[in-house]
Amino acid sequence: MALQSSISSFLAYVLILFFSSLVTGAHGQGGVGDIIRDGQTVVSESGVFVLGFFDPNQNSSSTGETRYLGIWYNFSTDVIVWVANREIPVTDSSGVVELTEDGDLIISQNQTNNNDVVVWSSNSSNPKVVNPVATLLDTGNLIITNGTEDGYLIWQSFDYPTDTLLPSMKLGLNKQTGQEWKLTSWKEPNDPSPGESILQLGNSGLHELYFIRDNKKYCRRGSWNGKWFVGYPITKTNSRFLNMFVDNETHVFYTINMANANSYGRLSWYQNSSLFITGFKQDDASDWIYFSYPLETCDLYNYCGPNGLCNSQNLTFCECFDGFHPKSTVDWRKRNFTLGCERDEVLNCTNDDQGFLKVGYVKIPESTNSTSFEKNMSIAECEDHCFNNCSCIAYAPMYLESFKVSRGCIMWHGDLIDTVMQNKNHGLELYLRLPKSMLPKNSNGDTQTIIIATTVVGVVILLLGILLVVVGVVILLLGILLVFIRRKRKKKRAKKGTWITKSMLDDWKDEVQLFDFLTISSSTNNFSNDNVIGQGGFGIVYKGIMEDGQEIAVKRLERPSEQGLNDFMNEVVLIAKLQHRNLVQLLGCCMEKDERILVYEFMENASLDAFIFGEKRHLLNWPKLVEIIIGIARGLLYLHQDSRLRIIHRDLKPANILLDDVMNPKISDFGTARLFDAEQLEENTRRVIGTYGYMSPEYSNGGIFSIKSDVFSFGVLLLEIISGKKNRINYKYEEDLNLLELAWTLCKEGQSLNLLDESLSNSCLVPQVLRFIQIGLLCVQDKADDRPTMSDVFLMLSNDSSFIKDAKRPGFCYGSSDTSTLGQAYFTNNIVTLTQLEGR
Repeated sequence: MALQSSISSFLAYVLILFFSSLVTGAHGQGGVGDIIRDGQTVVSESGVFVLGFFDPNQNSSSTGETRYLGIWYNFSTDVIVWVANREIPVTDSSGVVELTEDGDLIISQNQTNNNDVVVWSSNSSNPKVVNPVATLLDTGNLIITNGTEDGYLIWQSFDYPTDTLLPSMKLGLNKQTGQEWKLTSWKEPNDPSPGESILQLGNSGLHELYFIRDNKKYCRRGSWNGKWFVGYPITKTNSRFLNMFVDNETHVFYTINMANANSYGRLSWYQNSSLFITGFKQDDASDWIYFSYPLETCDLYNYCGPNGLCNSQNLTFCECFDGFHPKSTVDWRKRNFTLGCERDEVLNCTNDDQGFLKVGYVKIPESTNSTSFEKNMSIAECEDHCFNNCSCIAYAPMYLESFKVSRGCIMWHGDLIDTVMQNKNHGLELYLRLPKSMLPKNSNGDTQTIIIATTVVGVVILLLGILLVVVGVVILLLGILLVFIRRKRKKKRAKKGTWITKSMLDDWKDEVQLFDFLTISSSTNNFSNDNVIGQGGFGIVYKGIMEDGQEIAVKRLERPSEQGLNDFMNEVVLIAKLQHRNLVQLLGCCMEKDERILVYEFMENASLDAFIFGEKRHLLNWPKLVEIIIGIARGLLYLHQDSRLRIIHRDLKPANILLDDVMNPKISDFGTARLFDAEQLEENTRRVIGTYGYMSPEYSNGGIFSIKSDVFSFGVLLLEIISGKKNRINYKYEEDLNLLELAWTLCKEGQSLNLLDESLSNSCLVPQVLRFIQIGLLCVQDKADDRPTMSDVFLMLSNDSSFIKDAKRPGFCYGSSDTSTLGQAYFTNNIVTLTQLEGR
């Protein structure tokens, strides 16, 4: 690397010419007297990383120049992994990096009076240093070492991470010096100064990983059990990364390494995003693969409050531990779980009439109020320790069944915070202290009773043996007859479209709450016309108020058509299994007699179409629309990639995006959605169901749909939000054009900004608008293979510095928006949905 100490301007110029070939060399090393001037770069020995000045505003119309010294991947220039002067930029192209004689790396800027002003320093000067050397390693670490034979380390950039954790970089604490290694997000996409999002190890308890947003704990990865973070399965299942956690007398830190030497990885906060991104790239791959966290509601920190248990399998997520009840029943019914739960009966420390209940396999509670014993300890020993300490209210043995390894015992002495239900492979067993009166009864009969009972049973079996042979034959014949009759009835019901059976209700009762008809009828004032808030192909939507004051939206099937019943069952089965903040929540259903009713959470601000096409358009400014767009993208990403199921929505449009009281978007109407297997890419159907203007060409013309079909719909939706125009209407611009043609034509002519709704012109960021239009055009490409995935879309929307390729001509560009050009697809009565929701 070429670095220089302060000398005369002429000598500096000579040295620049002399070292200009050195700074672009492969070794990335330099000593005292070498410099890097803005415009020159240093490449690590194997060409993996680059050090140099960059401008985060180079792709924007921002006035003024801001230059930063950073490190980025040589093969992925948009991925900045480290920034030196992130708080004080160089304001022109006069920035210089130099290494002083005492081992201090500084960035200086030349002022108008030809005086150099230092804007950043590594603060690593040491009078004992001899001939210091700076080197950019292939790990992405910029180091300064003593030039003598011992070559000890003076300073390294890995000790001062920014927003990215690279392999072998530490995240934690030096217990001796107090130095903390943590990640801090950029403040804005074009501003690398420290933001409000932080990833750090806690300095107490078991030193868990915390995600901090706006100075509050946002989510917690759980405790390290010796192999992975409990409650964060990706650290166990992702074989691409080798996770390591060290906790000794001098250090506590977490780090990652790559399992494959020919691969690259990173962990990053994304600016203006609630997601933490894990990136992975093979040496021969062109694109990064991303994993995001948190994935679902239960990943959020302490979502269910103190002593609450979050379970993603539950309809409402939250429940109280056995022996506990909600601290505020009213708040709990309103799904405000902040206050959590409290005990039904206060524990008496002097009372030995207590025991422990096994809660199950969980992401164990936060360990800040816990005591841990780092030694081999059986479950019985762990229980004894907790029982003999009256302040201990729960314990968990740190035992890995799959590895037959014990890491001791953890005991909690206060409220249990942030407990999440897990499966056996990912969680640890938690034992909760309760009065014995609340524990399951274990009845142990004596031996004599068992002998007598066994004898009696044997005699009865002997006496009935002969009869059983005869009765068995009769039962077999009756069973065959019964099966035949039930199958015949089932076929008959299917033809009538009324095939939802009692057995199905039994299967669903654990997935979704079943309401009785009288309760729903009372909540809607006997389905009064005054309570109607919407109507569509499915039926009528009513607003209801439950006895406890909870507002609900009631969707009532109007006519028992076969397709309507199929859509009803589809919603019940699919949406009950999906839990995400950007998906509308199904509270339950009613299936008494011929009634088919769905009960949803009430959305205060109705559907999105009223805000982008109707009178409410002026109520939303550009920043709020960006939040809505990214929220919709996040919901689709969950459906396609992050949920337990892979769901294709098939009818994404503004009317199916509902807005809550704070304008958070929620995707609704899963009647036409389809479930895909994990490896399934596409499917063909003879019945094309959806809405004109939002269906992809391959779906409307050939019945082929995939996740890329939803991407097309999202692209149309994105362009509609930006423009305030509907896709199925012709717009005058030299000729009659639909929205996709109009956007494409303006883009080719370099006038994309003319697509923006005038009401947004005063609140928008022009570069962001142009970027979003380009993303929308990519989503509506004619061929599915040319469209990005929702993972790519989300990253492009969230990160202004990510690369966007040029779009081709979109689908349905025919010079006319006549729907007759949409092919010979067959459409049912449910296709053109005309729902006009006024609130839900």
